[in-house]
Amino acid sequence: MADVVLSEQKGKIRVLTLNRPERLNAINLELITAFRLALEAANADEHTHVLILQGAGRAFCTGNDLKDSADSFESDFDAQQADAHARELQEITRQLVMNDKIVIGAIRGWAVGAGFEWAINCDLTIWAEDAKAFFPELSWGLFATGGVMALLPRMVGIVRAREMLLLGEKYAAQDLLDLGIAWRVVPDAKVKETALEAAEQIAGLPATAVRLFKNTFNQAIFLNLEETLEAEVKALVTSIMDSETAGRVSDFNNNKEQLKTPGK
Repeated sequence: MADVVLSEQKGKIRVLTLNRPERLNAINLELITAFRLALEAANADEHTHVLILQGAGRAFCTGNDLKDSADSFESDFDAQQADAHARELQEITRQLVMNDKIVIGAIRGWAVGAGFEWAINCDLTIWAEDAKAFFPELSWGLFATGGVMALLPRMVGIVRAREMLLLGEKYAAQDLLDLGIAWRVVPDAKVKETALEAAEQIAGLPATAVRLFKNTFNQAIFLNLEETLEAEVKALVTSIMDSETAGRVSDFNNNKEQLKTPGK
């Protein structure tokens, strides 16, 4: 069985690839655990100065795997399991946001739900011209995680953040650039190349200065991030245990073919 997260070292740069292309890199428990462990290893490696995060195949990450979710809702998925699942998601955000290495997101295809949240957790993101992103959680009866309740309003403003999270509208890469979420938008074939060029430039900076910059910058902006992560866990667990959620997840699972190509 192929590894669901690939790790490749390129000098001072670690490239992490979400590797479930047959499911558009949708998130299941195996991927969450593997991704957390890969981030912990990269962050602990003193020879790694910059991380690049990408998805294999045609998408970056299409969020929660609705097939797995539907199966879970139909089984005895209890509040304790839901809490553990939510906390594992939040630990990934800690590893992305609160570590001392710059993370560059190389985003192709769809970034949906938690996949979009992981893109937002990156320090800089490079998006393919045809990439798209949205937050469908409320439509599913679920709740966004990744600290976006704190991060997103600071990036796009309070009103626009409400719109993005509440209405679940789809945003093209150029929209995300205009909103201040995307750093650069480039042709699909140039995404990884551009990410590597930026990573090389950052890796060439004094490591201590970059580490201090990220820590100080994020502490100054995201003063209440820990409180937000905890509040999101409680909200997600409550929504998962809501009886209405299971039916909505099953309905969306049946319609996920719409994500097969970004242009639709």
